[in-house]
Amino acid sequence: MAEALTPAATPAATPAPAPGQAPQEPPQESPEKSGSTRTVRLLLRLDRAAHRRWFLPTLAVFPLSDYVLPVLPNQMLLVGLSALHPRRWLTIALTFVTASVLGAFLTATAVHAAGPWLLETVGSIAPGRAELREVAGLVESYGGWALAALALLPWTPRAAVVMCALVGIPPWTVALAILAGRPLPVALLALTGAKSPGLLRRSRRIDRVLAEVEARRVGPG
Repeated sequence: MAEALTPAATPAATPAPAPGQAPQEPPQESPEKSGSTRTVRLLLRLDRAAHRRWFLPTLAVFPLSDYVLPVLPNQMLLVGLSALHPRRWLTIALTFVTASVLGAFLTATAVHAAGPWLLETVGSIAPGRAELREVAGLVESYGGWALAALALLPWTPRAAVVMCALVGIPPWTVALAILAGRPLPVALLALTGAKSPGLLRRSRRIDRVLAEVEARRVGPG
């Protein structure tokens, strides 16, 4: 007996766009969403390496590089890792301060040795001229004291470090000024992340990043 032949099932074809209608493009992530995703991946990698020997040296690379790579999410890494590892907040804070002081010393040494030529060569990553003009008056009037005051802000005073080097302030003085100012804001951010994460989570961006990291930590794999 001959077997009945049945047509093979074929996958449904994607409907063609109507005449005169542009083909639909896949939705693209916003820059803010894309940046948050990169921060989540970075936090997860550091979180998984938190108890390895090379964790702290790897972590130090980020504040060390903050003077030439201002796009790094250093504040988010500081508060995020402190929230994920509250018992290690002081070690994390000390790592950030030490690396920030070393980064200031190396940056000031390079600019002091090469002068404005270095800024012209690496103009794409160096502080902009507008930033330098903003701190020029303070540095010229108060020198290293101005840098120490600016180091009390939550973000790295990269423009002030560069300006101090340009006006001839020795690199070791620049490093001491950073050492005088950075411990307070860094410790406050780390301590807040460890002891009062609810305060930080009032920020929608911080809450979204931490929620995603925590979800992936307890998820499969």
